Amino acid sequence: MSITKQKNGTYSVRVSWTDKQGKRREKNKKGLENRTLAKHWERKTLLDAESGKFETVNTYTTTNQLVEMWLKEYARNKRAVTVSKVRRFFDMYVLVPEWFDNVEIGKISRKSVQQWTDWLASIHATYKKQVTYFSKVFDVAVSYELLEVNPFNNIRYPTAISKPDRSYRVELYDRPQLAAFIQALQDKYDNDEQYHKYAYLRLLAFTGMRNGEVRALEWSDIHLEGSDPCIDVNKTMSDVTGKGVVVNAPKTKAGNRTVKLDQITTQVLRRWRVIQGKRLMSRGLPSNVVWTNQRLSGRISSNQPREWLLSAIKGTNIPQTNIHGLRHTYITLAVQAGMDIKTLQAQVGHDDINTTLGVYASVTNEMRSKTADIFTSLINF
Repeated sequence: MSITKQKNGTYSVRVSWTDKQGKRREKNKKGLENRTLAKHWERKTLLDAESGKFETVNTYTTTNQLVEMWLKEYARNKRAVTVSKVRRFFDMYVLVPEWFDNVEIGKISRKSVQQWTDWLASIHATYKKQVTYFSKVFDVAVSYELLEVNPFNNIRYPTAISKPDRSYRVELYDRPQLAAFIQALQDKYDNDEQYHKYAYLRLLAFTGMRNGEVRALEWSDIHLEGSDPCIDVNKTMSDVTGKGVVVNAPKTKAGNRTVKLDQITTQVLRRWRVIQGKRLMSRGLPSNVVWTNQRLSGRISSNQPREWLLSAIKGTNIPQTNIHGLRHTYITLAVQAGMDIKTLQAQVGHDDINTTLGVYASVTNEMRSKTADIFTSLINF
């Protein structure tokens, strides 16, 4: 037992005891106005503990039930794909037989969650956010008086394993790398059978669109005629566990936008529209979907563009990047080319211009090499 005076003049009390099952229990109280009130609360809590009042707490709720309670709260105002990712984490790392699947929460000790945390740190370079999710699950148990104390209180966060070596991969392409990448796409996919792969990856690299936005496109969104070709971005696509492919409105208000197209990309899309139209006509299938699967009956899967990218650069000196790296590439090279920042923000759909400037506009080697010349062109003495 302890009574402590806080810096703000109030008192906090900690009472601990051993219950009838031999388990150490603890209750804490903060914000008591004076020592007398603190001692009163301490005595009452000890009497309640001796009478067995706290033994009646319902600890028969399982971890699975508790996770569902928390997810129901967490899902409010969250996108389905976000909730799906968190649910997948619990399914893969928490609700498994070797850890907490159908375990009664009253049997989960601080030692067991510490062991689980140690294990998670041994297999993931970043893990603290996931531990926080699980800890918040037990906060629900405490708030509903299913548990007296969150077992995650005062756990230790061990050093995680080192991040995997990805030195072979770049976050974005500089100008020569992008030129080589586009040439590799043409060499590999410039034929009627695989032209959609070239069209898809070029569209990502030359518009800065997000992968989910491109996957969701319909031909009615694309305007290829006239002197100002463009795309109306009004939806995005994601894969949600248990629901399959889900089409939603863009994540932010700025995501609803008109994306301008260059002339070559416009020509590429026109050619793909003709090729796809012939295939659909031969099978008597109508479709407004731009990127259809091989059966022409649905959309491409989320991992296919990544496979196309890796296949195109295989056997070349072009470094790997991920699909989102093409968006980084577009924004960075647009800055390098002198595109107005507000125009760029509108093109790529950032709510906050600081995102455009701070997160994506990485300085390429080519830009660094010209730094001195840019300054001396203005201050030439």
